[in-house]
Amino acid sequence: MLEALAAVESVKLAPEGGGTVRALSRIGYDLQDALADLIDNSIDAGAGRVEIIFFRDDEAVTSVTIADDGRGMDRKALKIGMQFAGRTDHAASDLGVYGMGLKSASFSQCETLSVISRQGGAVSAARWSVEQIDKDWSCELLEDDGAEEAFRRLCLPSKRPATGTLVVWDRLTRLGVGGGDEDLDTFLATAVSRIEAHLGLVFHRFLAQGVLTLALTVKHVRRSLALPRTVKPLDPFDYPSSGAAGWPKALEANLPGVGALPMEAHIWPAGSLADGYQLGSRSGGAYQGFYFYRNSRIIQAGGWNDVVRNDQDPELILARVAVELPPGGFGVNVQKSGLQVTAAQAQALLRAAGDGETFETYLDAAREACAASKREGRAPKKAPLVPGYGIPVGVRKSAAKRLAGEGPAEVLDFVWEELDDEELFSLDLTDTRLVLNKNYRRAVLGDAPASGADVPLIKMLFFLLFRDDFERLRFSGKRAAYLETCNALLLDALRK
Repeated sequence: MLEALAAVESVKLAPEGGGTVRALSRIGYDLQDALADLIDNSIDAGAGRVEIIFFRDDEAVTSVTIADDGRGMDRKALKIGMQFAGRTDHAASDLGVYGMGLKSASFSQCETLSVISRQGGAVSAARWSVEQIDKDWSCELLEDDGAEEAFRRLCLPSKRPATGTLVVWDRLTRLGVGGGDEDLDTFLATAVSRIEAHLGLVFHRFLAQGVLTLALTVKHVRRSLALPRTVKPLDPFDYPSSGAAGWPKALEANLPGVGALPMEAHIWPAGSLADGYQLGSRSGGAYQGFYFYRNSRIIQAGGWNDVVRNDQDPELILARVAVELPPGGFGVNVQKSGLQVTAAQAQALLRAAGDGETFETYLDAAREACAASKREGRAPKKAPLVPGYGIPVGVRKSAAKRLAGEGPAEVLDFVWEELDDEELFSLDLTDTRLVLNKNYRRAVLGDAPASGADVPLIKMLFFLLFRDDFERLRFSGKRAAYLETCNALLLDALRK
């Protein structure tokens, strides 16, 4: 727009050090994401073993080390590695993307970052601190003898690698725990378990193939004994049998700016307690959605990226889709914990097809598998459906007589609860309820008072419109789209 304006001067505007560090500390890394980013560097360096040690005393975690037996770096390579967004030539097969991982991940957790690396019989060491960055962006190069001693003492002490790299986080900013020794023990037990599950998931292909070993250790600074925990692979697609006949199936999406993207659509068996389904949580249903892999590493575990409206759709808890990204990746965030998908790319994913199926028929199959599992636990609705709680008693009795006569009936209740802003109503097929959005209750009622049996005409119209859905106990993709359209039209009318 303004390219034609002439420049009268050029000035160098270096980033302000303190502001840069504060930004890095809030860039959005969880501890497990930060550690995974450093493990990426180890894998790119050809490491077969990575060990993470949390050093603690009686009151706090004092430092964290990440050590590997990769090929290491000489002084020139170390300087490039320590440079922010340094010009590192990544191969297409590398896990590194931006040249920022070591620094951004580290300063999200600490105020002093030291790196010691051994290659060709020589050790090189460097250190960043927030003070040096704030002062003049001077990275300190450390003396060789002390660095050699620290490398031998701290870098995989049980293995003593000839080459490798040791990363040390000091002056930790995100691992403080209030209270006493018991609080610290509880925190570390929880944190290490969470990290173990996360790393086991993100790197499950490497771990299962035996090309990588990961270990986690908590070591008291005054005690010699510390037992490492070996991270086991957590494969999100490791089930004994499919939850729906004919699945998984291969699909392909043609993404603008990316090209053909291979996908494999899976349906888990219902009610699974397998580690691969639970993934360290109490409910594996939270992990429905896309699993984006780049060079065998998981970039995103679950979520629908606006392809499906609700990332936690109760009818899609069995649905998981493995997506293989091209080596260069696309839209990967700095933390490598998620994917930024454009609206056009989301539409392309929705149009994926192959193997005689489309993505929408896959979603229908996953919904049907979920509904079938619920039907197994209860008898089919043979009795006619009648309006229940939420309708005036006299109207309920009259409706029951007209619809069920003197025989048994299934009751549909009406409740006001908080829903998404784009929903006026929602059908709860599991508990046979029609839920109205209480955020719009006053707009619906007008001047009428609120009560348990308010707006009976509107509720009865909803009953007549949607009672067949409760008989079927499931939504097809087409029917779900119709319900979304109904919501949109009714809200348009309500907001006028």
